[in-house]
Amino acid sequence: MFLGALLDLGVPEEIFQGVITALGLEDVHLEITRVAKQGIAACHVVVHHPEQHVHRHLQDIVEIIEQGSLEPKVATRAIAVFERLAEAEAKAHGTTVDDVHFHEVGAVDAIVDIVCTVAGFHHLGAEEIRSSPVHLGTGFIDVAHGTMPIPVPATVNLLSGVPTYSKGIPNELVTPTGAALLTELASAYGPMSSGRLIKVGYGAGTRDLPIPNLLRLVLFEPIPEGKTLWDMDEIAVMECSIDDHNPELLPPLAQSLLDNGALDVYVQNAIMKGGRAGVVLTVLSPLELQDALAKLIFKETTTLGIRLERKKRYTLPREMISVEVASENIQVKIGKLGEDVVTVAPEYRDCYQVAQTVKLPVREVYDRAKTAARAALQLGSAAV
Repeated sequence: MFLGALLDLGVPEEIFQGVITALGLEDVHLEITRVAKQGIAACHVVVHHPEQHVHRHLQDIVEIIEQGSLEPKVATRAIAVFERLAEAEAKAHGTTVDDVHFHEVGAVDAIVDIVCTVAGFHHLGAEEIRSSPVHLGTGFIDVAHGTMPIPVPATVNLLSGVPTYSKGIPNELVTPTGAALLTELASAYGPMSSGRLIKVGYGAGTRDLPIPNLLRLVLFEPIPEGKTLWDMDEIAVMECSIDDHNPELLPPLAQSLLDNGALDVYVQNAIMKGGRAGVVLTVLSPLELQDALAKLIFKETTTLGIRLERKKRYTLPREMISVEVASENIQVKIGKLGEDVVTVAPEYRDCYQVAQTVKLPVREVYDRAKTAARAALQLGSAAV
């Protein structure tokens, strides 16, 4: 499943073929097919090799890897995976690492699985590998040692300290080989970090299960430390309909609300009951200021009721910079999506005041401020 997901993610098949050649494994080839599990397209890989009945020790496998012409980092990491397996098996069966006989995991296909998986991740050049919590199966399975509970003892030993869960699927969802690879490669567990998703790959298992029998690999570019693509918060949306309020008093009301901490204020025309012309006043407020702003609305308008709703919102990280237009300072709001500047917006009130002072149209002052801000940020000439 690791090999299928890596291939689906874009790792060239030649990487795996190169590993097989480097290990000196004869008459071994990969059968690669496209399948669907529960409607999800995926890559399925089977390792074909001559039938063997060899129970290898750890040192036997280490010699195969060390004698192969592999990249040093790949060889070292692959050996580390088998050492994990040996330690887990030794603990499970009450023996020593040197005395462990690898049965299922000592076969050629398991050697190919592990070394090719390590080579695939090495090819991707991922700086960090994270894993979601591990889904465990349940029931019993027949192995070389006899009938064992699922997950088998070696798997449990390998996953010690790893977040896991179970939905009661009566199959082995995590093998010792998979657990060893996961715990050697992954440095953290939990939900995916924020970042730019680049590509996804699906590797299919052989069995058909009540859930999609797939391993999903997601390649993404994380946000630099201390940066976020966006934030999320919760605000109060306050609204009232008014049909007997002097419209001349609406602009000072809006300014008063903003001065007292409202995030935004806007007014929309409306036709009220009886066909009377009116307005809908909407105020966006931080949660901690909603009571104070409601009191202000009641004092400054004729409304008898305010509708209140809480809503979540996305907010871009922002900053203010100062630029000069005609020797006057203007504040410009900068909005960023990750490292990319997506908004350059001069403050209207600053532009208006400067326009009045230097006797220029507000639009010209605004455009000059925006151009100056883009130059200060070393951005291109495209409009933002």
